[in-house]
Amino acid sequence: MHFNSLNYIFIFLPLVVAGWALLRTTAYGNLFIALVSLYFYASAELWYLLPLFATALLDYWIGQKVHDAKDRAWAKRMVVISIVANLALLAVFKYTTWLTTSLSGLFAPLGLTIPIILIVLPPAISFYTFQSMSYTIDIYRKEFHPYRNVVDYISFVTFFPHLVAGPIMRARDLLPQLARSRPLPSAQTVSLALFMILFGLFQKTVFADNAGGLVETVVQMMGPGAKTPLPPGIGLIFAYGFAIQIYCDFAAYSTIARGSAKLLNVELMRNFLTPYFSTNPSEFWRRWHISLSTWLRDYLYVPLGGNRGASWFVMRNLMLTMLLGGLWHGAGILFILWGAWHGLLLILYRLVPIDQWLARFGFAGKALAAFIFFHLVCIGWIFFRATPEQIGPIWSSILATPSIIPDLLQRYEQYMPASGAGYGAWSAFIGGVLRGLVSENWYLIVFGWGLVLFAAPVLVFDYLGRRRNEEFPDLFLRMNTVTRAVLALVFLYGIIFFARRQAGEFIYFAF
Repeated sequence: MHFNSLNYIFIFLPLVVAGWALLRTTAYGNLFIALVSLYFYASAELWYLLPLFATALLDYWIGQKVHDAKDRAWAKRMVVISIVANLALLAVFKYTTWLTTSLSGLFAPLGLTIPIILIVLPPAISFYTFQSMSYTIDIYRKEFHPYRNVVDYISFVTFFPHLVAGPIMRARDLLPQLARSRPLPSAQTVSLALFMILFGLFQKTVFADNAGGLVETVVQMMGPGAKTPLPPGIGLIFAYGFAIQIYCDFAAYSTIARGSAKLLNVELMRNFLTPYFSTNPSEFWRRWHISLSTWLRDYLYVPLGGNRGASWFVMRNLMLTMLLGGLWHGAGILFILWGAWHGLLLILYRLVPIDQWLARFGFAGKALAAFIFFHLVCIGWIFFRATPEQIGPIWSSILATPSIIPDLLQRYEQYMPASGAGYGAWSAFIGGVLRGLVSENWYLIVFGWGLVLFAAPVLVFDYLGRRRNEEFPDLFLRMNTVTRAVLALVFLYGIIFFARRQAGEFIYFAF
């Protein structure tokens, strides 16, 4: 079941909220949440529950043992068992097919046959393994105590708003909320929740899905039957389009998840905070997929040594953290390269603080720093989205983009009006330049216009949120009634008239 489906919006969510409201003061309130969350997850395939229960019940049991252990060394061994078991389960489902396929291709020229093992990846396994693993680690660190009620724990692991694609919640932040009897949300909270859900749907169906349509079209242009290379500049459309798609898609999921949880009077952490305005990689990772970046920081980077020690030691920690972050996202060499790229960016900006140099020039310098870093992020998105066969054509198209300029200059000189020329001459000039663009690279004009059409509102919404250091939907409580009503109508009619008719899955369902 998907957040952008009619079944979720008009049937599942209202029934869950109504059922919880009736049972919340009874002993069955949390059991109800756990059961509907399991139904939500298993609605696609029932067997998905097997690895989920294996992870949840193992860590529930280990959490008790770690807390009750008198011997610290024995408690540490139990935590190691939890970590190894979780990572092994994740590796089996996520990397077996990739590894066997790679080994089969590697050894085929030698005459050796390596069987390819095809294993279906359960949705959300990367999310709930990290979430469940942090539970036992926090207990070992004495930062949290275990909950003895297994229903409370299962409801924490499976809580449906964040189960499939996050945010990755810590037990200390979410479990106490679910375990206690909560009052009904206030009218203001309900209003904010509904606004978040509506904005998230608008963000997903209008911005993410339409930008994704551009990306898919570029991919089709590189398909097996392609007879010509990608036209100059189309590679940029691919990079910019996917940057918009993945951000609006994932941020939309997180926003709908937060809104859905608020209807149950539960607070989920913010997962995004205008990341594309970041001027350096450290700021970017404080604003992008915040729940994952803080998880990697607290449970990987800091235990590795963090910022302590010599510079080369810190750089090693940064690179290892980002490489493992890339592997967390998916099996494949390009995910590893994506992680390595962000590791290199973190190291580069430590050695050469470009953003700090440019900040001396005030607002213009900061804007330039954000512009530069955004394009460095887009380079990474090419590795994230493309296949190995598509990397070459995309980069060839990007590098060929300057070849458009000579033709533009020629037409500029050909149609440039004389001094004092009237309206007709200037119209001919503009028309001539545009005709030249269309005749030479029709795809670039059409795709570029589509990109601007959907990117400009995203930029405006994020800029408004950035001014208050909040996400745009969080500004709802600061708006007057008229503004709220107008925006709700804009989003509603935007979904009706501009949403892509071919609804797409949320991207992070694959992780």
